[in-house]
Amino acid sequence: MAVELMKDLLKVDQVIGENTVQAIIEGDILAPDTKPDITRVVAVDGNIQLAKQETQDNKIVVEGSLQFKVLYASEKGEEPLYSIDSSTDFNQAIEIKNLAPHMKNQVTAEIEHIDFSLNNERKIGVKAVINLEGKGIQESQIEITKDLEGLEDMEVLKETLQYTDIIGSNASDTLVKDAFELEKDLPEIKEVLKWYAIPVEKETKITDGKVIVGGNVILEVLYIGEDLDAPLNAIKKEMAFTHFIEIPEAYSDMEYKLNLKVEDVYTDIKENAEGEKKILEVEGILRVEAVVMETQKREVVVDAYSPTKKLEIEKTKLEVKENLGIHRSQVLVRETLDLPTNNPPMAEVFSVHAKPILTDYNLLEDKVMLEGVLETTVIYTTEEELQPIYSYMQEVPFRHYMEIEGLKDGMDAEVNLVVQDLDYSRINEEQVEIRMNIGTGCEAYCTKSIDVVSHVEELEEVIDITKQPSLTIYFFQEGDSLWKIAKKYHTTVQHIMETNEIESIQDVKSGDQIIIEKVYNFKF
Repeated sequence: MAVELMKDLLKVDQVIGENTVQAIIEGDILAPDTKPDITRVVAVDGNIQLAKQETQDNKIVVEGSLQFKVLYASEKGEEPLYSIDSSTDFNQAIEIKNLAPHMKNQVTAEIEHIDFSLNNERKIGVKAVINLEGKGIQESQIEITKDLEGLEDMEVLKETLQYTDIIGSNASDTLVKDAFELEKDLPEIKEVLKWYAIPVEKETKITDGKVIVGGNVILEVLYIGEDLDAPLNAIKKEMAFTHFIEIPEAYSDMEYKLNLKVEDVYTDIKENAEGEKKILEVEGILRVEAVVMETQKREVVVDAYSPTKKLEIEKTKLEVKENLGIHRSQVLVRETLDLPTNNPPMAEVFSVHAKPILTDYNLLEDKVMLEGVLETTVIYTTEEELQPIYSYMQEVPFRHYMEIEGLKDGMDAEVNLVVQDLDYSRINEEQVEIRMNIGTGCEAYCTKSIDVVSHVEELEEVIDITKQPSLTIYFFQEGDSLWKIAKKYHTTVQHIMETNEIESIQDVKSGDQIIIEKVYNFKF
C-alpha cells in the first residue's frame, strides 16, 4: 500500500516587504486679509491625514495632506495671539520590491519635525519632514502535511507550529460631541485659537463579529477671552466615546491591535442662560482602526521513516511569523523644564504639548528596552505690555522596560507610543514641571523556519539489519535526539525508552549511555 499524505491548508499573511521613506513638504503660509501682520511666530505644528493608499507594482502610492496650525503675535493687532490654518497636499511612493496590485498594504505616517521662518509680515515659510512606513502583505494558503498513513511500521515525527492568523481588520470614523459651560472664574469666549485632542483607550472588548472600543478624548482648547485682564485662557475637558468596529469573524479571547486618532475638531460658541458666551459646543471626528488576530496551533509532519523499508522523503521549507502577543504598559515621565537663557521670564504657562518619539529599542531576554524623547513645547505669557506670548521647545529623554515572556535577541518587534495624559505646573518664572503618562504597546514576534514533509515514496528495497550487532552502546552527544538515534539504528523511540527505562525524552542528556537492541519484528 502506498504512503498517503493527509494534507491541510495553512492561511497566513506574509509580509512581502517593507520600507520607510521621508517626504519633505515645503510651502508658504499666508496671513489672511482678516488678520493683522505677523510680528513673531510663536508655534507651528501639524497633523497628517492620509486620504488614499494604493498598492501598485513594486510600490505603495500614498496621498494625503499636512494640516498646519500657526500661532503668532502681532504688534498691529488688538489681540495677544492670532492663529492661521493651512493645508498642503502630498503624493508619495513607497518602493517595495515584488509588490503586486492585488496585495494588501499598511501605511503609517508621522511628522519628524517642522521648521519655519518669517519671510515677511504676511508670509511664513514652512518645511516639514514626514516619515511614511509601508508594508506589503500577501494573503497566502500554504499546503502542509498533517499526518501519514499506509505503512504499518512507519514512524512519524510531528512538530507543533504556532503562528498568528490575521482574522480581519476594519476602520471607521465616529463623531464625539459634547457641550461645556465654562466655570464662573473664566472669561467669556471671544475666539478659539487652537485645540489639542488625545484619544485614550479605556476598555476594548471583542464579541461575535464586533470590536467594541470605549475611551475618552482628552481635549484642551486655547481661546481668547473677552476680559482684557485675562485675554488668553485654556480649558481641559474629557469626552467619552464608545464605538463598534465590524469584523465578521472576530470573537472573544482573540488578540487585537488598535489605532486611535482625532482627525479634526469643530467648535461653536453659544450663550448660556445669562447671555454670556460661555458654552462651547465641540464635535470631534475620531478615526478608529482595529486589527483582530488569533494564535493558531497546527501539527505538521517534519520527518518519517520505516525500520524495515526505505522511504524517499521530500521536504519543503516553511516560514511563519510566530507572535508572542501584544503587551501594553504605561510609563510615567516627570521632568522640570528650564527656560532658555534668551527667553523672557514666565508669568503664566498658557499651554504645554508633547509628542513621544521612539529613538531606539533593544530586545533582551524576556524584556524589551525602549528609549525615546518627549518633544515638549511650552507656550507661556510674560509681563510685557506688547507681544506677551512666547514659546520654547525641549526634548525630554526617557527609558522604559517591558516584560515579554519568550522574547530573545534577534527577534522582531513593533512598538508604538501615545500620550495618555499630561499635566503641568509653573514652579517659578524660569521652570515648569510636567507630568505625563505614555501608553506603550509592543507586538513581539519571531520568524520560524522549519522543513516539513511534502512527499513520501516507498521504495522496493528492504532494510537489512542482520549484520547489525545484537546490542549497541551509544553515548548521547550534544545535538542528538532519540528520534535521530532510532532512525539511524532502524528501531523506534518507544523501544529505546523501554529498553533503557527512560520515562521522558527530556531526561536524556549529553554523555548518557544508551543501549540499543536489534529487533527483527515490530508490533503495533
